[in-house]
Amino acid sequence: MTMVGRARELREILGAVHDPRTDLVLVTGDAGVGKTRLLDAASTAVPTVRAWGMRGLSHVPLAALAHLVDPATTSLAEMVAQVLRAVPAGTALAVDDLDGCDGVSLAVAVRVARDAGRTLVGTVRTVGGRMPPAVAELAASPAAVVLTVAAFDRPSTEEFVHALLDGPVDAGVVDEVWHRAGGNALFTTQLLDGARRAGTLLRSTVGWHAVGPLPVPIGLRSLLPARLEGLPDIATAAARFLAAAGQANAFEIEQAGHLTGTEHLVAHGIAVWTSQNARFVHPLFAEVLWDGLSTAQRRAVLREHLAVARRLTPHDHVRCTVLGLDAGEVVEPARLLAAARVAAAGGATIVAVRLAGACLDRAGADWTTHPQVAAGAALVLAVTLWETGRADEAVAILRDALDRTPPGADAALLAVTLHKVILWGRYDLPAAQDVLRRQSARYPAGASVGVLFAVAEADALAYTGFPDEALALASDIGDGAGLPLPVRATLATSRSNALTHIGQTGEAVAVVEEMLDHVTAAGPQAATGTRDKLLVYASHALREHGRLDDAARTAERAYDSALADGVVFERAWAALCVGAARLRAGHLDDAARWARRSLVTATAAAMTDCIRVCMSVLTVSYGSRGMAPDPAWVEHLRSPQADLGFLRHTVPIALGWAAHAVGRHAEAWDLLRQGQARAARERAVVAESWILHERLRMHDNTGVRARLAELTVDSPIGAARLSLATGLEQASPATLLEAAAAFEATGSALYAAEAAAAAFRCGSGRAAAAARRRADELAHEVGDPATPLLAGSPAPADPLTSRERLVAELAAGGASNAEIAARLVLSVRTVENHLSRAYAKLGITSRDGLARSGIGSRLA
Repeated sequence: MTMVGRARELREILGAVHDPRTDLVLVTGDAGVGKTRLLDAASTAVPTVRAWGMRGLSHVPLAALAHLVDPATTSLAEMVAQVLRAVPAGTALAVDDLDGCDGVSLAVAVRVARDAGRTLVGTVRTVGGRMPPAVAELAASPAAVVLTVAAFDRPSTEEFVHALLDGPVDAGVVDEVWHRAGGNALFTTQLLDGARRAGTLLRSTVGWHAVGPLPVPIGLRSLLPARLEGLPDIATAAARFLAAAGQANAFEIEQAGHLTGTEHLVAHGIAVWTSQNARFVHPLFAEVLWDGLSTAQRRAVLREHLAVARRLTPHDHVRCTVLGLDAGEVVEPARLLAAARVAAAGGATIVAVRLAGACLDRAGADWTTHPQVAAGAALVLAVTLWETGRADEAVAILRDALDRTPPGADAALLAVTLHKVILWGRYDLPAAQDVLRRQSARYPAGASVGVLFAVAEADALAYTGFPDEALALASDIGDGAGLPLPVRATLATSRSNALTHIGQTGEAVAVVEEMLDHVTAAGPQAATGTRDKLLVYASHALREHGRLDDAARTAERAYDSALADGVVFERAWAALCVGAARLRAGHLDDAARWARRSLVTATAAAMTDCIRVCMSVLTVSYGSRGMAPDPAWVEHLRSPQADLGFLRHTVPIALGWAAHAVGRHAEAWDLLRQGQARAARERAVVAESWILHERLRMHDNTGVRARLAELTVDSPIGAARLSLATGLEQASPATLLEAAAAFEATGSALYAAEAAAAAFRCGSGRAAAAARRRADELAHEVGDPATPLLAGSPAPADPLTSRERLVAELAAGGASNAEIAARLVLSVRTVENHLSRAYAKLGITSRDGLARSGIGSRLA
């Protein structure tokens, strides 16, 4: 039995069972953490006789072991003898819920365990870490081993959730389950099952994502009321006070007069003290209790919290505003907006949406009375919705706000934000351009707000692959001093993106890092989403510069922050950047894992560009291992929508590896050469450099060194690529080893291994042996992928010309003559001639023979 997240605990149980010094193994832990699953797994690994303690029958003597004893037996000694016969030497007696056994069953089970060759393994439910007295006494025996099963940590929760749902799961779902179920395996299972039944957890073609809140498990709705039944009213009042926030510190509880009631809850295992805070033993208890209260009861409890919060120092403005709003107080729109801005800057996205929405409802009802407040609320609400994956709602709010806001600084900022959301949220360049055109027309030439529109235009130029124009416009704008911080950040990311595009990656890194310093210095007013966005761009520039470890760490930092704050947009891009950095480093499985993580999120949020690049990373990762990628990825990458927008030049690399993985090498070369030509036309310098490197990795060296030497790529990885090309062209072991060292310095063990393997094939003697040994060591670090440069020299001389082979491969892949002609810009007659010559050279007479000849297969 596979124990997801519990392999260590299972090994410890089995080790204790096999230890002759142990006669009692107690598997302890709170309800629902998975003790029974562990006992089940242990019972399949060693000879076991099962028994079950039942609290409802704890008053019936020998109820837990009745199935092992003759019902007519009345002598305790004979009962023990019968159980001993039922549990022969070398066998374990496994009792689930040992603490629920009746006294006689417990005594007999312990007596059996005292006999040589037998072990009693029992699960024991603890409350707040405390064992029942009867079992605690047994645990004190020197022959007893106590193994505590703790709740899952977050990584184990993720593994468990993926196993339960049998597929990739959006990290936002995992995070919600982790926080709400508290790592409890039973509650996790119930949360997911309930969500699937309720239709709030859906499976797309790429994985699971939520379309609404996960409902509280039905079992919990009856568990808490049953525990509260019979407790004094002061305990119920204390439970309601805790339920409002899930926990409270000792000062707040004392100020509200609930200290004695809280002690009752702790004494009955409903709440626990952790340091200076009291909380329910399980996070979902708060939800269950709060859901059961009427509106009037909730407001009464919230007024208690509000009274305490207003006496605290320092004063928490956001918390007091939320409490006042929820308690039914009338809160001024300006106060709501101020709190919403603080919440958004601190990453409290749910709170920010709540406050900004309330502000917009009140100020928007009479826009002319509160024009600046209404516009500000619309801006906070729209940006937060966009960042949480709700771009369509953000667009609707911004359009409505623009229609109601007169020309001026507020309207211009709304327009620029709408442009960015449409561009980066909907990936609709024409619609974004239309916004700028219409909104710019509302202002006279030379208006002070023109700089805001210029920033938006520069961002669009960088996005669409016009780096020189973007940089020229950014240069005219200057450093953006005096602009709102998010706008300055957009200007910085536009410059960084454009600089990276044309190969000036060192400068691109510096631009983003400088802006990050400004954002850090700005303190609380800088929105978390702005910092995360800058970190993503920094990771992109660092990767293309050749600082792969730094790129992965930076993206992971952005991912963790975005996950904690519920920022869906940056979470998807950050996960993708981790995967892309790991791909370049050669950690292909890790790259695929992060790309899948991103793909689930991006698909749920309809992030077209991110989806395309995710599929590119996955396809290259699979193809680099000689594995055919998912046909759905390849089909998507071949579609017209994959030919638009940000980082589109990664697509030919992915399609090239997809073709190479199934043996269509000529097609792979052709795809890369076409992609390189387009990148050259569009001055996508860093993309062209990468494509040229991929050509080298597939043994297509023609003209690569000369072109790499012409490119202006100011980066360590660019220099390493040129060394590799030079070494391959000159068959120079020394130059290839220099390339290996240079690639290793960037963090890419795979590229370094490939260069060292090439050095081995070019060299001889002791130096060649050392190069081979180093190549093997480096390749082993990344799982020994069988890439072409690692696998060996190119295939022997081909009887077909490159064009004949390409046409034959396309035909073997199912393309018609007309489709091949359109693809290669040839006439149908020319395609027929190429095929005829290929048939003659291969000794076949028709398409049916292509597969038998090895065309398009892994043997080609």
